[in-house]
Amino acid sequence: MRFVFYLIVLGVFASCAFNKQSIVLNSQLHHSHCGGAPPTEETIKGYDTPNDMDVIIVGKKDSMVLKIAGTRKVKLKKGSYRWYQGDKAKETNDLLGSLENDLDTNYVIEGPDCINEWKLNKDGAFTVSEKSDTIYLTLEYKCYIGTLPCVKYIGPKYQ
Repeated sequence: MRFVFYLIVLGVFASCAFNKQSIVLNSQLHHSHCGGAPPTEETIKGYDTPNDMDVIIVGKKDSMVLKIAGTRKVKLKKGSYRWYQGDKAKETNDLLGSLENDLDTNYVIEGPDCINEWKLNKDGAFTVSEKSDTIYLTLEYKCYIGTLPCVKYIGPKYQ
């Protein structure tokens, strides 16, 4: 009897796996020109670097939470998806406390309302189809603040 049960469970998992498309998720940061030497045409475009991040992928047919170390192969059902940084699942007070501990007087934190609004906004969207093979999850790396939410750089205070 157990053998039959295990065969049924295996069959269900196998049928679910066959309906999914195998894709590679590539997590990266896009860096723009942040001053210094005058930009060339190449540096005006910016550049991308691999990034390790936790992501939340949400779709009508499939959803998951996972860690991507530059790239990661996953299987998703065909359809449209939104993705969010994993930090958006953290409590607002925890995020604010972390920012307050990590930043010095060169930065101003905009507060809990800004954090709550940031948490609601998706970081990107993509579609999985039979032609999909690599999906790029790109975060903007902002000058002086990186990917920190709700933070303004005010620079050093000279006395």
